[in-house]
Amino acid sequence: MCFLCTTPEHKKCQLNKEENTMGRKSTFYDQQFRDDDWNPDDPGEYEHGLVFLAMSFVGQEMDDIYSAIKSECVKIGLRPVRVDENTGSGFVIKEIKDLIEKAEFIIVDLTNEKPNIYYELGYAHGVGNEAQDILLLAKENTTLHFDIAPLRVQFYTSTDHLRKIVNTNLKEMMRVTRK
Repeated sequence: MCFLCTTPEHKKCQLNKEENTMGRKSTFYDQQFRDDDWNPDDPGEYEHGLVFLAMSFVGQEMDDIYSAIKSECVKIGLRPVRVDENTGSGFVIKEIKDLIEKAEFIIVDLTNEKPNIYYELGYAHGVGNEAQDILLLAKENTTLHFDIAPLRVQFYTSTDHLRKIVNTNLKEMMRVTRK
């Protein structure tokens, strides 16, 4: 059953691994643990150039972080989107779900240890995004919790340092995934 639906009879929302992923039959964990479903030749379906940003919205520091990430994305021809930029009164969790499923790349800033950001990262892993599709960031001295601690996270010390990390990593992600 889809996490947006509470009645099993509602067939339209039934979670279907083949239809509700980013176009892959495999997931992050299939890739990492080389499970049978993983197909390295399956590029998935996504919106070319779309980058979903999952991060805390609270405080001037996070606004500065967002501006730095956004400008680096734009410099290399990518279109960054953060869900709070959407207009209207739409169902926010559905917009987040749709962006995670459609984005070519996902940037997750784990600074401030927000549970919703961890949830969004987990969903991104579960719907077929692979390691080379996701850039994990955190400000230096951020505590990473148990399930995230073993993942490769890029720690930044300043906005300038963050810009270099984002630019370098996204260029390499594009090189690797756009063969």
